[in-house]
Amino acid sequence: MSILEVKNVSKTYKGRRSRSPIEAVKDFSFTVDAGEIVGFVGPNGAGKSTMLKMITGLANPTSGQILIDGHDISKERIKALSSVGTIIENPDLYLDWTGENNLRYLFDLQNATKASKAEREAIIEKALKLVGLYDRRQDVARKYSLGMKQRLGIAQALLNKPSLLILDEPTNGLDPEGIKGIRDILIHLATTYHMAILVSSHLLAEMQLMCNRFIIIDKGRKISDMTADEIGKTAGPVMVLSTDNVALAIGVLSEKFNIKAKAADGKLEFSTDLPSGEIMKELILSGVTVNELTVKKNSLEDVFIRSTHGRDGMKEIFPDLAQKEEE
Repeated sequence: MSILEVKNVSKTYKGRRSRSPIEAVKDFSFTVDAGEIVGFVGPNGAGKSTMLKMITGLANPTSGQILIDGHDISKERIKALSSVGTIIENPDLYLDWTGENNLRYLFDLQNATKASKAEREAIIEKALKLVGLYDRRQDVARKYSLGMKQRLGIAQALLNKPSLLILDEPTNGLDPEGIKGIRDILIHLATTYHMAILVSSHLLAEMQLMCNRFIIIDKGRKISDMTADEIGKTAGPVMVLSTDNVALAIGVLSEKFNIKAKAADGKLEFSTDLPSGEIMKELILSGVTVNELTVKKNSLEDVFIRSTHGRDGMKEIFPDLAQKEEE
């Protein structure tokens, strides 16, 4: 079931003075289903923030439709946003208040249903336990580590029992332990409570550990929408060959299999769908010493670079790449 539906959404800003209008988002469509963690990635200035602002009601689409739990955010704003919990980078906290008092204050501000005090305390207790802060609930927020503050922010976002959680750079600045803590919480919310989660981050390796699906945006357009399994299969498996006979191996791969291999970090890398056993057998019969032949799956970073820059774009970013290829 799709909790979030973005249908052919565009956002155009008027240009200043004589400048042409700026198309920040162009005919963009995607969904986020219950129990799914979707990574939303793209270069700086790609349109990510504009899209998140439209989904959270901070900006209006120029055209298209955004539905949350079936409610059109343009026509049923309150109903649509009542299903959303969100953190944009750092949560807003009163640092001299305790963790639970921060939650009480926010709960009372948004308590449209006029829940009783007992109901409020039960909701706050559950939110604190979900993010692992219940034992520190009476500490003032100033004493919290950055990771604890981020977790308290997630607890804030859970107070209205959202079906959709939207997080922008939730692990920004955290150490590895803090990053893993946030990841574990989000996976738990998706798998146990079937929450739909949309996460935007530049930490691509971390996103790949957490997300079921990835949407790549560049220059306001959707470049790709791929599952985690599809990411690994993009452009075929990449094989990594460790050998003492680099020149001979390159010749054999080219002559026998029409494979163009390139040197990378002292090894040879090449993409092919052929069985590794068949390639290894031919290399050995041709006199190549095979120290190791492994299959490396494509990473989200690989797909991201190819999608947003391509080989020519990579050469612009890394000028020495063209020289290495020529060598």
